[in-house]
Amino acid sequence: MKINRSCIILSISALFVLVPSLHAQAVYAAQQNFRLQAGVGGLYLDNDYSPKNAEGIAFWGDADFTHYKSILIGAEVEVHLGGIITPDDIGENSYLVGPRFSYRKRRFTGYGKLLVGRATISSQLLNLSSSYNVLPAFGGGLEFRANRKWNIRVLDVEMQQWPNFEPHTLSPISAVVGVSYSIF
Repeated sequence: MKINRSCIILSISALFVLVPSLHAQAVYAAQQNFRLQAGVGGLYLDNDYSPKNAEGIAFWGDADFTHYKSILIGAEVEVHLGGIITPDDIGENSYLVGPRFSYRKRRFTGYGKLLVGRATISSQLLNLSSSYNVLPAFGGGLEFRANRKWNIRVLDVEMQQWPNFEPHTLSPISAVVGVSYSIF
């Protein structure tokens, strides 16, 4: 059986043309366009109201929807319960939501966020509670991917602004360390 030279040249040419495009398809399919995670962590709160700091618990949920070049764009929802350990019997809780921008490099993810929402300050001693708007809350942090499903929130720092708190603006600063589970 005789093989035609033009058939061999055509086959080799087809390999050079098709293989790079097949490789590009595989790289694109490997990118994760949507990610959803939920987490819990310990909260340290400089409440800006009393000289002693409070401790509590934080819950959060993150969703990355899309990316622009190497920046992931998504949203974060978080709850800070800063009234669990309060030496001055003053607790601050906040419920916030907003955009989140992150950058992944190997196993690390650095991120920044801009959140808005509501917050309450309460005095357990006087049995008083008041709610305020939080406009805005700037924050950011670093996460470490332990494996495919679990992430460690190495440090999350956030500064909130409560503009309608009288007689002056309240600016609590919080730090969170915790773990999160990637649902998708």
